[in-house]
Amino acid sequence: MEIKFEIIGRETIKPSSPTPHHLRRYKLSSRDQYSPQQYIPVVFFYINPSHTTRGSGIDNGGDSYDETANVRSEHLKKSLSKTLTHFYPLAGRLRDNLSVDCNDEGADYLEARVTNCRVSNILERLDVEEMCQLFTTIPTDVYNSPLLLVQVNFFPCGGMAVCVSTSHKIVDGVAFSAFIKAWSCITRGFHDAVVPDFSAASSRFPPIEDFPVPSIVFPQISQKIVTRSNPRASRLLQHLFGNAQSLHLDHMPLGRLQLQVQGHALTGAVNLRPRLMPSLPKYAFGNVSGLLWAMLDNNKDEIIDLPDLVCQLRKGIEQSTDNNFTTKATYLMRAKKDEMDVYRHSSWCRFSLYEVDFGWGNPTYAVPVLMGAPIGIGLLDTRDGDGVELWMTLKEEDMALFQEDLELLAFASPNPSAI
Repeated sequence: MEIKFEIIGRETIKPSSPTPHHLRRYKLSSRDQYSPQQYIPVVFFYINPSHTTRGSGIDNGGDSYDETANVRSEHLKKSLSKTLTHFYPLAGRLRDNLSVDCNDEGADYLEARVTNCRVSNILERLDVEEMCQLFTTIPTDVYNSPLLLVQVNFFPCGGMAVCVSTSHKIVDGVAFSAFIKAWSCITRGFHDAVVPDFSAASSRFPPIEDFPVPSIVFPQISQKIVTRSNPRASRLLQHLFGNAQSLHLDHMPLGRLQLQVQGHALTGAVNLRPRLMPSLPKYAFGNVSGLLWAMLDNNKDEIIDLPDLVCQLRKGIEQSTDNNFTTKATYLMRAKKDEMDVYRHSSWCRFSLYEVDFGWGNPTYAVPVLMGAPIGIGLLDTRDGDGVELWMTLKEEDMALFQEDLELLAFASPNPSAI
């Protein structure tokens, strides 16, 4: 479905108080320097409780619709301005791969009016291409571009989609969750819920002045890719792993499964804040992540047991705190040149996305949107907090095989409704 909308407002939101001169230069850490030159887009859907009926009908709220939208938008803009005073690097500009000029140039803020569908129409299908349409502008060049972009989409049913994109050069999932929590709390009048630390990351991981290689750039996939979601993944995990406190793979239904290896790599980020000794503050800003990776030899005759694969992943997590991040990142870039399939894993669990209340209740659905993403796996908390939702992006032929797995189909249904 093509979502039709019109842009009804575009502003630059600056911090409510000028950033002091001694804070004008925010130093990147070496982890920031290696971070991808892309944005992290997340969308929060809010349904109007009085319009939850499914269907394609459009409700025109008239003046009351516009008045509610205007009031909410003003609240969001004012609170965003106050939040940027605390998260001032997001209002600056990345001038090089060493620092952010915290010059208060501000964040982009767009308002749009959707004209041909309800929020429920989108949530019934969970189509990634549809959700991507709610982000009209995502810069391709992170340098000298806004590091924060917000687009608020108002639907004629009274629902909303708040789309937030932050530059991955200075923000990881934990930093994003801290910012969005602070913004929602300030909107509701709580100003000290989150106190970010902007020096811990660069102190622990000093920037490399003579940076040897460019940032990691994950290429666009030339083959057609397909994304599917499954909010019942927790049932599948319970089926595989049971309720045991430790994993005993030999007793699992898939424990004896053998995988034909043809050159693959699994990589993902591990939050290092609590893992380092001494640990870093919970709200240390930036990319404070270790690189989890498991490389499977590019040998078509090699067979690996699932227990061995899990051991590699455990070892990767344990080694994510070591200091050879540069070597890992460089090797990962070389793996791409060798035409090895690289699967990116990203977990947004425990980031409290469903607690982002701007004053009109918690979101009905919240999800990072994979825009032109490489093949990979994403994990999210379910709305009730009792499960895990799985998103997978695979090549079309691989997705077809995956969806024919009878054991998986007993626990999963592709792109089910989120309402």
